[in-house]
Amino acid sequence: MATYYVSTSTGNNGNNGTSPSTPWATLTYALGGSTAVTSGDTIYVAPGVYRENVVVSITSPSANTKIIGSTDGTLFTTVPVGYVRITAASSDNGSFSGQTLTGTSKNYIWLENLLFEGSVQLLTSANMTITNCSFYGPLYITSPSGLASNATITKCIFVYQGVPAGQGMSLRIDGTGTVVASGNVVKSCLIHHYGGGSTAAMVYFSGSTGTLLYNCSFFGSSQRGIWTVSANVAEIYNSLFCGYFSVAALGANGTGQLISNYNRFIVSGTVASNTTVGANSITSSASIGLDFGSAYQFGLPALQPMGSFASSPNTAVGTATGALAVDTFNTAWSGATPDAGGATYAPIGSTSFYFPSERNASAITIAPASTSQSIELYLGATGLTFSTTGLAAYYVRNQSAPVAITLVTQTPTGAWSSGGFAEISSSLVPGVYRLDVPNAAFAAGASDVTIVVRGASGTNGAVLTVTLSSGGLTAAQTAAAVWDEARASHTTAGTFGQYVNAELVTPVTSAALVRMGPFEVRADGLGASGPLDIQKGAQHGVDIQCVDNNGAGIDITSATVTAKVYNSGATLVDTYACTATYAADGRATFTIDTTVTNVPGTYTTTITRTTGASDTQIFGPLRIYVRDI
Repeated sequence: MATYYVSTSTGNNGNNGTSPSTPWATLTYALGGSTAVTSGDTIYVAPGVYRENVVVSITSPSANTKIIGSTDGTLFTTVPVGYVRITAASSDNGSFSGQTLTGTSKNYIWLENLLFEGSVQLLTSANMTITNCSFYGPLYITSPSGLASNATITKCIFVYQGVPAGQGMSLRIDGTGTVVASGNVVKSCLIHHYGGGSTAAMVYFSGSTGTLLYNCSFFGSSQRGIWTVSANVAEIYNSLFCGYFSVAALGANGTGQLISNYNRFIVSGTVASNTTVGANSITSSASIGLDFGSAYQFGLPALQPMGSFASSPNTAVGTATGALAVDTFNTAWSGATPDAGGATYAPIGSTSFYFPSERNASAITIAPASTSQSIELYLGATGLTFSTTGLAAYYVRNQSAPVAITLVTQTPTGAWSSGGFAEISSSLVPGVYRLDVPNAAFAAGASDVTIVVRGASGTNGAVLTVTLSSGGLTAAQTAAAVWDEARASHTTAGTFGQYVNAELVTPVTSAALVRMGPFEVRADGLGASGPLDIQKGAQHGVDIQCVDNNGAGIDITSATVTAKVYNSGATLVDTYACTATYAADGRATFTIDTTVTNVPGTYTTTITRTTGASDTQIFGPLRIYVRDI
């Protein structure tokens, strides 16, 4: 089974199509003109507008043959992220001409992450999988004569867009020939439909179709919502009907053709015809229970499009039996059981963590010729591994060419391994990763080394500048370089000189409060201008400021601000309450005590600002070194 690539902006049908750098230019060629694609192959399609009338000509598919939109820029790194938009219109201000996509007697076609404008027809075809697609026009499916269609349609959006009168269906599935149990499944979809001819229906089943439909939302106006003219029974659960239906929101040509339960109907016109709504269904003229932008309008965290709002009457009114565990947008249901409709309650306007808008840059000092050195980098995105597509790492010794670092698997606490890469903790310090730097990077002879990690989707990467200096000596190395006798023998003032006598021989006790700062927390994850370097066993007051990307202070009035300190193994050591010193400008202070400072090592601190259950922001991370001098 082979993999092929298509890109309207960077492709050429003269290419071999076997890599993102040598893609074909059109889907028409990939699915029809080329003879390379066969049953079971996969085609990845780059973002862009494909103005084509695509005909699927693959010979007798007998295994899932996938056409998948690569919308996130992971595969096609030179193409901006966006829709994979396939349209039968020659221009956006013109009209449709012909079918957008047609396949006849093409079984096992798989469509994913695609946006279709115009009509899509899969005729006399079976075992189709259509997931996470948008259809701005009708989808029409017919089964082979005497065979089950077995179409699975999940997490899709349908928008009725003015097809000719008499064909006003957003989704139509027809069975043909001998009556068979067709086994169609339609789950977690949104259907927006307005108008149509005298036989119009938002979703229409006819012939020998049998369909299970769960968690779909129907909006708009039509003659009918769901209508079946089928010898096999259609079953409708957990769905939401909002609009005007002149014939019926739910119905059939004959009794016994449709079963309904656990649905909500907020409709004018007729609710049901030749069927009952079911004992657990709700018919209401009150709250729709959905958010159409009001949360954003009122300055609240925005919610999923057409999703339930908090305490919605749609929440948890469905049955989990047979339903997907997620809604149209791949979000788990907010209640104990699925909602009525396709989209559950989920805030999307409040970001849990600040990701860098620019590449994260920081600096540390390491001794020349150091070996087995591990560093921590903030990449913002979670879930990255050494094998994540596009992820790359390099080191550059000053005035030298970049050297690629071959990444290998690692754990947060594993023994050093050149190129080892691991996420430290996605829940405790999200976006922070460990990188084991090759020994050659820190070899003597260079004044500094720049380490770059970049390329993965969801992050702009990180840049770390390492100064190769004796200032990076460990405590043991410092001790060996300064004296070779026990410190206890040199406690007389003046023995090592006044500076050493004052700062090292007589350290600040843990009862003293030493003010460190200013220590700014930046929204881009940079932390302070330099790491906080403190002495074992002392208390330290730390001044912080929460700022946005422009460096302006973020108001913390009435907010709860806390500092959490984690050790190098990503274990939470202590949590400190922050006291506002100038709330309007985001300034506060907290005191690190001996719970942290009694144990030398490297620590990471995050600052959490909370103003409500759905509004939490995390700033950082901030690096702290506790040294045993």
